[in-house]
Amino acid sequence: MMEQTFSNMTGKILIASPYAMQGNVFHKSLIYVVHHGDDGSIGLIFNHTVNNVSIDKLFKKIDLKVDSSTLNLDVHIGGPVELERGFFLHSGEYSKNLLFQSTGNNLAVSSNTEILQDIAQGIGPMDTLFIVGYTGWKPGQMEFELENNLWIISEPDRNLIFNTEVNQWDLALKQLGINNSDFYPTPGKC
Repeated sequence: MMEQTFSNMTGKILIASPYAMQGNVFHKSLIYVVHHGDDGSIGLIFNHTVNNVSIDKLFKKIDLKVDSSTLNLDVHIGGPVELERGFFLHSGEYSKNLLFQSTGNNLAVSSNTEILQDIAQGIGPMDTLFIVGYTGWKPGQMEFELENNLWIISEPDRNLIFNTEVNQWDLALKQLGINNSDFYPTPGKC
């Protein structure tokens, strides 16, 4: 059997296998991998929203010099780690104070109040998702999960990431030519 190696996954999308991780935040999730290295990995789930929480309510708790009611953004859950921390996954033409930018796919991540002010003024990124929390993997953990078919690897697609009007998980599988009903309910290796 050939052993598969997973080199740099930074900038890739992970699609949860259909029957994997049922009953938790990772079930049917899509994750944008922000960092993958020997020290572990970090990603942002971008297809799960937090119900009944508006960005306006979140930012009333901090002193912003912006009318947060002008921010027309849903709140997404990025993962179970540091839920009090907010991130913006956005298109790469906006380049102020970035945490991460992928040159290959024109996507970036920010985490500061300046981007909020710019969005409210209409000078922020063209496409933006607001995400609380993130997903973290210990060194080797992501590779283990990939080897055990818990995730399907995909190239990033801005239309998929920022199109919140559709079931993004179903669309991600469809774009790869995968029919959800073709999966057996137990992950494994062929």
